[in-house]
Amino acid sequence: MTGVQKAKVDVALGPDQRADAAAAAVLRRLLTVVAENVDGAIAGEDLEYLHQLRIAVRRSRTVQRQLRHVFPALELPGFRSDFRWLQRATGEPRDLDVYVGQFGSLAKLLPEALHDDLGPMRTVLVEHQQAARAGLERTLRSRRNAELMDDWERLLESLVELPLEDRPDAARTISDLCGERIARVYRTIVAVGEKVSDASAAEEFHALRKKCKELRYLLELFGVQLFDEAVVGPLIDSLKDLQELLGRHQDREVQIAMVRSLTDEVAPRPGGGPACLAMGTLVARLRDDELAARREFAEPFASLASPDRRDAVQETFG
Repeated sequence: MTGVQKAKVDVALGPDQRADAAAAAVLRRLLTVVAENVDGAIAGEDLEYLHQLRIAVRRSRTVQRQLRHVFPALELPGFRSDFRWLQRATGEPRDLDVYVGQFGSLAKLLPEALHDDLGPMRTVLVEHQQAARAGLERTLRSRRNAELMDDWERLLESLVELPLEDRPDAARTISDLCGERIARVYRTIVAVGEKVSDASAAEEFHALRKKCKELRYLLELFGVQLFDEAVVGPLIDSLKDLQELLGRHQDREVQIAMVRSLTDEVAPRPGGGPACLAMGTLVARLRDDELAARREFAEPFASLASPDRRDAVQETFG
């Protein structure tokens, strides 16, 4: 088993490179990251293996979605479906790894006198984690996953040789195509963010977070090499600040649902009564922090969507 392979892509790209060749180079590197983290993800001794595997899958999905017209129109939907399956199948094990690993941080949201009362909840979480990890091994060792990796590699290796009829963006330069996509996703983020308020549904915050991830991945995979660092660097920093806030909001929303979903399992266990009372208090604290994140949204969004930032994006990627 090799060490953890980071989902950072360091392949060389040129602004005049064909878009399909550049996309294939980036995606081959991400595929390597997935493959080299599989054994470590299954072993589970270092949770970073699964984390980096999932980042590589998410980044691959962003390229598939945002640069979709460099791929064969009839083949891409199947790959997108399979990569979505892989991301979802690895999601629960990763979430439970985080819940168990960061359980102490959750407990600290409660008065110290209640910390021990959460013991039965942690026991149930560990049981779920063990079951999810068994499912993770089945997923990563499955024929479907093996065939996905092999078929995706074959497509990437042959991509630039395929006919162009159903790949209208394939022969464009990567800087032209990525500049267009970066500018468009940024404009979408600004438009959506301007409509978000304290009263917005959680789904609106989540949708904005996903768009921010897409933009950040485009910038990190392609933008840092192809465009002015004086624009790209600060844009990534602003995205990180907003993503951190939106991630905190999403985490709290998901954690609330998770705590509530465990109540029926925790209640009949020894110490279940006090545990459920503590879990109710925990839900209230999580909700308070979720609402606080909503109130704090305006500042990082204003930085990302400032007039100067909009002008810089238009001039650089427009």
